[in-house]
Amino acid sequence: MLLSTEVIKCLIVEDDPFKMEGVHSHLSDLFGNKINIFQCQALASATTLLTEQTFDLAIIDMSIHSHEPKAGAGSPFPLSSGGLDVLFEVAHLDNNTPCIILTQYPDIEIEGLPIPVELAKEEIFNKFGIDMAGCVRYLENDNQWKKELNKILESL
Repeated sequence: MLLSTEVIKCLIVEDDPFKMEGVHSHLSDLFGNKINIFQCQALASATTLLTEQTFDLAIIDMSIHSHEPKAGAGSPFPLSSGGLDVLFEVAHLDNNTPCIILTQYPDIEIEGLPIPVELAKEEIFNKFGIDMAGCVRYLENDNQWKKELNKILESL
């Protein structure tokens, strides 16, 4: 599906600037000028973008902030499962956007329980009926995440 899309609209929800740059760079290397990347750092901005536009792909970090840091807006607070709320928003909009979780942690918190990344896709489907494209563990100095991400992208 993605390979036949003329221009891929991709949403990346990530609050770590280094990780955001790594994901952005990898997708740009992979798709070249066939990808248009929208970036946000927080649940509030992701929700706004998802209601305003349709995306061909979403790459979501599970631990994000409540809102973007802005002067006078109060400090954003961390949400360990904020990415799950983004998934709920995508599912609610029912626009069939393939979603990939990309997290640096070995576990994802689902209803207060730590679920290993490799089991999270199935657990999210079983508990919430959300069919995701996949879950990948991001390790800063290891390119394995790129290989796993590529494999998921090739299947879309």
